Parts: sequence; structure tokens; C-alpha cells
Amino acid sequence: MPYNIDELDLKDNSPREQERTRIIFEDLKEKALNREELTEHEKDFFCKGIRLSNRNDGKIEDYECCSNFRFKITYLAYFQDLSGEGSYHKFKGTSLYRPSKKEIDNDINYLKKAASNWKDVIEKTNHSDELLKQISKETRDELKNLNDQTDTLLFKKQKQKYKLDKRAILLQSKYIYCMALQIFEMFDSDDFVLSLNGESIEITEYSIIHILNRHYSKITKPFSDKSFHIEDFEPKLLNKQLKEIFNIIDESEVYNDEPINKIAFRYKKVDYLIYVNQRTKQISGRGNVIYNRLETFFPVEKQEEKNDLSQNYILERINEDLSVYLTNK
Repeated sequence: MPYNIDELDLKDNSPREQERTRIIFEDLKEKALNREELTEHEKDFFCKGIRLSNRNDGKIEDYECCSNFRFKITYLAYFQDLSGEGSYHKFKGTSLYRPSKKEIDNDINYLKKAASNWKDVIEKTNHSDELLKQISKETRDELKNLNDQTDTLLFKKQKQKYKLDKRAILLQSKYIYCMALQIFEMFDSDDFVLSLNGESIEITEYSIIHILNRHYSKITKPFSDKSFHIEDFEPKLLNKQLKEIFNIIDESEVYNDEPINKIAFRYKKVDYLIYVNQRTKQISGRGNVIYNRLETFFPVEKQEEKNDLSQNYILERINEDLSVYLTNK
């Protein structure tokens, strides 16, 4: 039986806590050596333990289950400059250091290979896993958009930038997929269902992938014109935070009889928009079922969106942090 996420959290550095987590580590190590299936949180716990271990536990490269962990820590060290020519910092244990030129070259080559392998994955159009299906389509669309913007590459510098932009899209896509795997491990299915005006709105794999890929990590998408989230909404807790906000709005009853296909609210002085559409899914024993899917969620930054809210809506205050836009009937 998988460990609860809370069990994988090191509470303090006391000898008792060290002993407790070491027992979990040894159990996961045995499972890893036997190639048994581990959750993404168990993998991270185990792989972090290897990197911090003072015993002869090997390296993360020795364990197949550490492939996602190795990718994530390497990507995070280089994502701001994938050329290999920048100034980089990495962690060894709990200490920060500057990697050598040889280490940088090895890491960049590793990321190049990771991007190439991931490209093979996302080019498949028949994934049975819903997360892989959604991240693959999203990434193919983004690569197509990049290609549409760079029809003619005449100069070496242009070609090099195109390669780096393409690699950045592929690597961020893989990182988002790894993040999404953990998000869906963290919560029960009910935690991905919002309620408003007596209707349910589902946050699906599509919702999470779309929002993470298009409206987070602005620094890795210099060529995008999308609106990006800031610190008020943490990616891994997005569904939980939205559920709490929707509960407050619903309980206030100020939004009664308002449409749910477009929901605008102000949270901590920032305006946000949510779009919802009706979709169809197949449920065993029931056939095709119509449901409400959260399509996207982003902060309002474009002037036309700001104008629309100011001209066609009334802002109704609910509490100090939260207000909701009502249609100006």
C-alpha cells in the first residue's frame, strides 16, 4: 500500500524522526531494487534520500524510478538558459555550488536527449492515458505555433534560437507532465469538482495541463502573449484554492442566477477569468454524459478584457480578499 504524502514529510531533524523516515527509505529502496511500482511522491522522497544519504545507497542514476526526479532537478538548474553558456547553480546535499564546464556540458547533453525522447512520446496521437493524451496535444499545438512563427530561418543565430525555443517547449512540457502526475496523486476526485449555483464544474486533466502550460512559468515562454499567474495561486494547489474560492462565492449567494460559462472575480486585488464549457464524456453504464469542464483560468491583463469587465459587469464585494463580477443587467 502506498505511503500517505504526509508520511513522506520530514517533520524535524530529531533522532526519532530520522529513524522513522529511514525505515520508509529502506522499504522504498527494496521496492525500487525489485522494480516495484512507486507513486511519484514516493519516488521523490526516495531520490531525495539518496542525494542526502551519508551511507552507501548509490546515486539516483542507479535507480530507474529516479528518472523523473533526475529530470526535474536538472531542468530546474538550466531552464532559464538551455544553451549551456550561462551562469548556473546546483545543489549538492543542502549546499549550493557552481557546476564545472564539464558538468554543464554533460547536463545539457542529458537535457537534449530528454527533449528528443519526449518528442517521440508527444508525437503519438493514441495515448490511452488521459494525462499523456492532453500534454501531447498541448505540446504539439505549441510546437506548431512556434513553427508558424519561424517560417524562414536564414541565419545561424536564428536557427540556434529556434532549436533552443523548441527544446524549451519540449522540456517544460515534460516538467509540467511530471507536476501534473503529482497533482492528481495529492487529491481525491471530489477535490477536482467545483460547485456553483447548483451545478458542478470539473477540473480535468485537460484543465490542469492547459492552465499549467499556458498560464504559468512566464520566464520559460518569452514568445507567448498569454496572461501568467503570480504567487497567489500555487500550481500544485490550484484546484484546492479554486474550490475554496467557489465555496465562498456560492455560500454568499451573491452569484445566484448568474451564468457559469464565464466567471470573473477579484482576489487579493487581482482580477481573474474562468471559462467553462459543456463537454461530453463516456461513463460506464450511462453512455455519453454532458458535464461542465473548466477550460481555462488566468489573470486579466489584456485591455479589452479589462474594458469588458468595467463596462458590462458590477463588482460585488464578498470579503476583504474576494469580490465577484456580476452581469450588468
